Amino acid sequence: MRLYILLLVVLFAYPNFAKSQSDTLQNNPFFEKLSHFSLSGYGAMNYYNFDWQTDTAKRNVIDNERFIIQLGYKWNDKIRLNSEIEFEHGGTGSEVEFDRFEEFGEFEFDISKGGEVLLEQMNLEFTFKKRMHLQIGRVKVPFGLMFKQDEPTDYLTAINSEMETQMLPENWTDNGLLFYGHFGKKRNWQYHVGFVNGLDGSAFNSANWIKRGNQRRFEMVNAENFAISGRLDYQFSKGAVLGFSAYGGNTTGNRPKPDLKVQTPIGIAELHFVNQSGPVLIKSMLLYGALGNSEALTNQNRNLSNNLNVKRTPVGAAVLGALAEVGFTVFGQGGVLFKSWKTECLLYGRYDYYDTMFKTQGLVFNNPRWERQSITIGSVIKIIDDVHLKLQYSLREVGAPAATSVNGGTSEKTFIGGFAFEF
Repeated sequence: MRLYILLLVVLFAYPNFAKSQSDTLQNNPFFEKLSHFSLSGYGAMNYYNFDWQTDTAKRNVIDNERFIIQLGYKWNDKIRLNSEIEFEHGGTGSEVEFDRFEEFGEFEFDISKGGEVLLEQMNLEFTFKKRMHLQIGRVKVPFGLMFKQDEPTDYLTAINSEMETQMLPENWTDNGLLFYGHFGKKRNWQYHVGFVNGLDGSAFNSANWIKRGNQRRFEMVNAENFAISGRLDYQFSKGAVLGFSAYGGNTTGNRPKPDLKVQTPIGIAELHFVNQSGPVLIKSMLLYGALGNSEALTNQNRNLSNNLNVKRTPVGAAVLGALAEVGFTVFGQGGVLFKSWKTECLLYGRYDYYDTMFKTQGLVFNNPRWERQSITIGSVIKIIDDVHLKLQYSLREVGAPAATSVNGGTSEKTFIGGFAFEF
């Protein structure tokens, strides 16, 4: 009887006790501030097996590709902080500082180990209305498929689009403003307008065009020239999007030294389409870009200091690129077989074409080697939505054999196996 009475007392008293504890936690300043934080992240790791006729000495590698921590803080419904810290290739990087007071100017290096630690994003976001947002700080440049599909669980392949990553800065972010929002009765139009610091033309080269021009080598970022980027997407249905984006700006003023007397403006435009319909996923993109006074830029880059660690190779006046990708979910929740399974298996194929010297200016040699096309096939096993195992096989053909090529071979076969995750 006593035990029964004691049990009744506990059952009646517990709700009030639990409520008082909950009120105590909610009123605690530490827990209140902690509730404003958000934490997420993603990462990828891959094994590469190379069989390249263009470079028979190329060795197989394992790459701790990247690990990203995304930390946010929300002061209220109108103001929040977005940040993204990226660890690339398993380490920290090197820093370059230019001392202009030396006789000819000296580049000073501070190297700790291979890889990089980058502040990929850091911006304040202001919400004016539910459909209008402004980010100030280091923001994503709204260009290409990578803008929306940069996390390794966003794309099927083991590595992101070859066409984009070989010509444009990967995970492209810069310092400036990003204004975005929706419009239309169904909010099916989305726009992005970015005003960011421009690229550095001293790092442009034959193989990768403007890819290395994203300013990350120096302690400070030169902001003599700025660029504008705009993007417009129309969503037909939940899984179908058609859009285009454009980027334009000058690059001369952001060189390490003011050693180029002519302007080198750059303009890029692309058209993209993504459609997820049942088990079938289709992606495509067409890109064209042009660089003004590329011959003068090429000639001036040949005179750059060895310490700057840039390619110093000829730069194309125009580039052309295209990709098409098809994915098919074989089994799992979104597939055609075993729909009760939570694990999904997908097969995919992709075609990439890109020429980083599609056009050249003046006496700049148009090297056919930099016209490349590749066919990629592979599979993805989504153990859960946030954890993927990936296999990929690519056959790339270059336009002309390299100096290290065996018997004039032009093929580059690559097998990749790895994993990707997000949390």
